[in-house]
Amino acid sequence: MKTKLSTMFMALTISLAANSSSHAQATSWNAYTFGPSEALANVQGLKRIITAIEKDTNGEVKIKLNLAGSLPIQSSDITQATGEGTVQFGDDGFFLGAVPIAGVLRLPMLISSREEFDKAEKIMRPYIDRAFAKQDVVVLGRFVFPFQVAFTTKKLGNLEEFSGQKFRVTSPEQAEFVKRFGGVPITLGAPEVPPSLQRGTIDGVFTASAGGGKIWGDLLKYNYRLGVNYFDGVYIVNKKAFDKLSATNQQKIRDAVQRLAPSTTDQLGKEEAEVTQTLKAKGMVINEATPEQIAAATKKMAPYWEDWAKQRGPEAIEALKKVRAALNK
Repeated sequence: MKTKLSTMFMALTISLAANSSSHAQATSWNAYTFGPSEALANVQGLKRIITAIEKDTNGEVKIKLNLAGSLPIQSSDITQATGEGTVQFGDDGFFLGAVPIAGVLRLPMLISSREEFDKAEKIMRPYIDRAFAKQDVVVLGRFVFPFQVAFTTKKLGNLEEFSGQKFRVTSPEQAEFVKRFGGVPITLGAPEVPPSLQRGTIDGVFTASAGGGKIWGDLLKYNYRLGVNYFDGVYIVNKKAFDKLSATNQQKIRDAVQRLAPSTTDQLGKEEAEVTQTLKAKGMVINEATPEQIAAATKKMAPYWEDWAKQRGPEAIEALKKVRAALNK
């Protein structure tokens, strides 16, 4: 697969490299994000980081932002494209194909609050960073979307009403949730979602109000606010490109990302309630999950957590065990 993608991206790499070589006095990189719109908080956060990097390095490192769909790179291939140097900087939330161990943080109904997510993420960070390093990628920072919840064009206010509905999912783990409640999971990149909703290829999506709800809300009618999992993103850089920089500029880039990544999480959290209320005011039916529904969903998904780890080997078993112990689950 890696060889095939390398060949497919060769022409793109040459083209982007030509752009980089045109600046004799600066290192010019290309960044790619899974966000398809500049209205999204993660894209705005990336823009803040890019601006800070250029300022902090006195213009010695310049980064061009490319939105999802603007380059022939699927959202699920951002880590690989960054590791191969097709782009040098990535804003990636769809990395589980390249970094399966990170799926611990996406297991449905395992993590029930941001406090729990932070505990689990601290445990998982060394596992995840090592897995990215194997892809020739350096992780510079992280951000977190609010809970992924279901939005749909069809009536949805309880667990039984998932049955028969087709949902765009953001991970294999989320797909398992949909299947276990009788739905049909479908994998699509963000740019494909609007036409798929309009054609009826999918009935709904799992996303946060501050994410897809913000840009696809007019195409959806119902929101069932059962928090299935959090969705975390990473800021990553090609290791070879990073190693070519001076130690001073490497540190400045690390500092800029660490300083500004939390602002993306904060903005997403602030927008979640605001966007949800805006969608409600426009006529979307908002259904809150009851404690009983949350408990039923958790009970249904708990056996899957161990099955998931066993399928992925000893490291996943070890990591999940540590996370469950920390969360008392």
